[in-house]
Amino acid sequence: MKLFTRTALAVAGISMATMAFAADPLHNTTWQTFDEGQPKGVVKITESNGVLTGKLISANTSAGKQYVGNTIIRNLKADGGGKYSGGTITDPAKGKDYRMTANLSGSTLKLKGYIGPFSRSQEWKKK
Repeated sequence: MKLFTRTALAVAGISMATMAFAADPLHNTTWQTFDEGQPKGVVKITESNGVLTGKLISANTSAGKQYVGNTIIRNLKADGGGKYSGGTITDPAKGKDYRMTANLSGSTLKLKGYIGPFSRSQEWKKK
């Protein structure tokens, strides 16, 4: 009986420790997006089963408002050390998806979208 109790406590302790470290730093965060230095919109990033998704929740331009509610980041995964890869980012105005990577440094999220050998970068600021 003592062995069972010790084992159950050990498993419970490990499970709780794992849950404490499971939440990604990007989970449930909100970001001001910028394009060519101008604020464009706000994206909320959430995490489910180790996969990050970003949804446009507001836009600063009348043209951008039609895309509010669209998911623009999909399948982004943490590599560790604030680095992320494996995802895609959508340009809602063009309806095109691009491979992406991201790097979190404090309150700045640096994103890079790729099409073939070419890339384009943006920096978003945490709200």
